[in-house]
Amino acid sequence: MGEPVKLPMKKGLGQTDRTDGWWKGPTAMAAYLGFMLAYATWRGFMEADFWIFSEFGLSGGAGHDNGTMSIENNGNHVLSPLFSPLIIPGENSWVPTQLQWMSPAMFILIFPAGFRGTCYYYRKAYYRAFFQQPTGCAVSKPWNEYAGETKLLVVQNLHRYFMYAALAYLPILTYDVWLSINFHSVDSHTYGVTIGSIVLMLNVLLLSGYTLGCHAFRHVIGGGSNDWTSTKWKRFQHKLWIFSTKLNEHHKDWALYSLFWVMFADFYIWACTDSMFGWNDVVLFGGF
Repeated sequence: MGEPVKLPMKKGLGQTDRTDGWWKGPTAMAAYLGFMLAYATWRGFMEADFWIFSEFGLSGGAGHDNGTMSIENNGNHVLSPLFSPLIIPGENSWVPTQLQWMSPAMFILIFPAGFRGTCYYYRKAYYRAFFQQPTGCAVSKPWNEYAGETKLLVVQNLHRYFMYAALAYLPILTYDVWLSINFHSVDSHTYGVTIGSIVLMLNVLLLSGYTLGCHAFRHVIGGGSNDWTSTKWKRFQHKLWIFSTKLNEHHKDWALYSLFWVMFADFYIWACTDSMFGWNDVVLFGGF
């Protein structure tokens, strides 16, 4: 037998004897997550009545309309998922005065952001990409070894509770799809489908795949069960668990694609409501 070798064999940030492109994955993930975080932050502040941001979006809209949060010009309501459910702090008397400068996104994103931030897959991704805990197998770093999710990181234990909130978002976002296919005028009502409707529908499907394949959801619906056959409910529960397991096998893909699509859906609505882009939400069929 060969002599045991303690890894990593080299010391210092990023030092390693590996010859493969070990840095590509963490670098790409850092760029991807960093861009998505920066975009969501910008959009949240863009609709806030705060500092220079009061010149944009909601605060800059005539009569404090829906700014760049939703498409309204076709007679339907295509709401960005970053702002759903639409709670405008400055127009709701129950919101404390000290918070009325916030945008709707800043007011509600704690729940979906908390769900993703504490997700088991995202922990792996940002621990490696941003904290180098570790960057890769047998790759050195300049600080102590990972000591577990203690102190500030104990917040990760809230993942299951954020998961319950994420489940509640699915019917809310589905209702937004319903609103997007309802067209209203002063004296009539009809149905139709726009590109925005399809964008919102795909968003719900991708978020459903991500949420229903969550490790915590899979455990809640059957992870602790030792009985799959004794009753109809147990057999149904087993089918739910198998369904969640199939989604969980591709949890990474659901996580990354759904994150991209949430941001794209918001960007699409922004581009259709801001003359800087000049986009229009095309009605594919129905409507007025």
